Amino acid sequence: METDRTMPGMSGPHPTIAQLRNATDAGIHEHVASCEMCQSVMAADGDDTPIPLDLPKGLVSENAFKWPSDPIAKGGMAQIFAGEDRRLGRTVILKTPRDDEALPAGMTDMFQRRVSAEARVLAKLQHPSIVTLYELGKASVGWPFCVLEKVDGIALRDRLDELSEQEERDAKPHTRERLELLSNLVSIAEALAYAHERRVVHRDVTPNNIILGKRGEATLIDWGIARDLDAPSGVEPSIHDISPSMSGRMVTISAGTPPYIPLEQSQGRKADPSFDVYSFGVCLYEVVAGKTPFVWKVASSAGGRTAQIDAFMAWLQSDDAVPPAQPRDKELSGIIARAMARNPADRFTAEELVRALKQYLTGDLVFSHRYSLTGRLARWARQHKAATVTAMFLVAAAVAGALVWAQMQKQAKEEAELRAVASAAQADASEKQRLADEASRDADAANARAEQALREGKDAKALKAEADKKRRAAEATRKEAEAAATQAKGTADEAVKRFQQAMKEKDQANAERDAAKQAREQAEREREAARASQTAAEKDRDAAKAARDAADRERDAAKQTAAAAEAERNAARAAREASDKERDAARSAQTAAEKERDAAISARSNVEKERDEARRKVQELEQQLRERGGRGGRDREPPPDDESGPTTQPTP
Repeated sequence: METDRTMPGMSGPHPTIAQLRNATDAGIHEHVASCEMCQSVMAADGDDTPIPLDLPKGLVSENAFKWPSDPIAKGGMAQIFAGEDRRLGRTVILKTPRDDEALPAGMTDMFQRRVSAEARVLAKLQHPSIVTLYELGKASVGWPFCVLEKVDGIALRDRLDELSEQEERDAKPHTRERLELLSNLVSIAEALAYAHERRVVHRDVTPNNIILGKRGEATLIDWGIARDLDAPSGVEPSIHDISPSMSGRMVTISAGTPPYIPLEQSQGRKADPSFDVYSFGVCLYEVVAGKTPFVWKVASSAGGRTAQIDAFMAWLQSDDAVPPAQPRDKELSGIIARAMARNPADRFTAEELVRALKQYLTGDLVFSHRYSLTGRLARWARQHKAATVTAMFLVAAAVAGALVWAQMQKQAKEEAELRAVASAAQADASEKQRLADEASRDADAANARAEQALREGKDAKALKAEADKKRRAAEATRKEAEAAATQAKGTADEAVKRFQQAMKEKDQANAERDAAKQAREQAEREREAARASQTAAEKDRDAAKAARDAADRERDAAKQTAAAAEAERNAARAAREASDKERDAARSAQTAAEKERDAAISARSNVEKERDEARRKVQELEQQLRERGGRGGRDREPPPDDESGPTTQPTP
């Protein structure tokens, strides 16, 4: 609980609650119009179920604790002290009703009933994420006080303010840090489910009342306006029944805290578990989005506060869709939207909300979300990141291998075609060279025949002409053969070049294949690293879970120790009461004995007085007898000694 900056002002002497309830005097009307405290009393009185302040006997007194001089916080109806239990030497929270001297008559009694009712509610709840009630005490002056567990940590409100300041300073959202808070808040949802199972509604679930511990635990505090659904209920006030000056935490006296309450709670309807689900949904929205769906602005004037409440009520009653808390994450936004549904019947139960949050945080399919095929695949991929990365690398390696194989096959085919072309060109050149050689041999033979003819004297001219003709034909054939050979050589050179190019491409393909192989090996190594990271993450998660379980066990052990200490204290108290009874009985017996002794002494005194009186009378009789005996002796002779016996004195 924090000190309220909008504490109501007080002016002049205040009327009693009875006078406020039956305000017929114009002076009282005028006072109420100007006194914010009396306005708050009239608003809160309608919500206060008449619970008789019949505190049980044997409650611990305030002397068992060391009280500081000043409270660490003061709220609308209670004040908080960080005290010390003198018996166990532990620090505890002492929650007492406000007892300001300036409070209107009757309001102190109402606050005392509220503190007593809070103790009765917390006595039904024992959960690691719910603040523990150690005991209910009673001060010597009669007012009750709660002895509560001191919860170490930081309020969710302060943590959200820190994140907002960091985001404003860095000019970028801290989405990761905000989402990390969700794992802390699951335990709060579990605490609400536990309370609802026991028919208790908190009615004031806000970031101010959620404490974050150092080991990831969270605790729900301030059950001052909680409702036990099995207990008699009074009239629930609406938010408009409250003075505009009571905006902020003072509204929690009776109606909850805007902007975290649903429409039906603001209208004063009967408490329902759906109230807490809605309020917790608004907390989740603020954690993820950095602001509440309806931005509540602090107003300093009564008119401004009235306008703020009217705007909030208009927003609650409108059909305007609330923007998603995280537009890129439809699953989380869907969970929060269903928790904040306008219709209470459409909201989660607390148990369903716990289930949905756990499924989201563990990567499972959220039962309340409708998935498409691509959405399911994407969710599966996020849930199995290592397997997804491995599959992607394997597919890439397979595609690369297929491309390399196709390139190699293409190069082998082109190489075979080039070899066939080169072989055909070489065969053609060889054939033409053979023909040229034959033509040259024919020309040589013709020359030889011409020379022979000249020697023989025949017709040399005809023979020579024929020889020249054959020589020219042979020369032409030779040139044609040389040209064919040159062309074949060029074709062969081109084939060799193309072959060399093919070999280069083959080498390049081999290099690409080796690179693909290396990439595949790198993918294998990264997959192994991913598996190792996943294993390490699972170990860290298991270690964190083990640490949390250990913390829960330690807390349970501490609670058991506290319970044992409470039992021992109760036993000691019972023994002390028995001893007191025995001492009282002994004192009663001693008193009775003293009375009997006094009676005996009195009786003895009376007997002694009677004895003394009897002796006095005997003495008087003896004196009378002696006197009578003296007068008779003078008249007659005394009897003989043997006839008269000894004189016997009467005894009393």
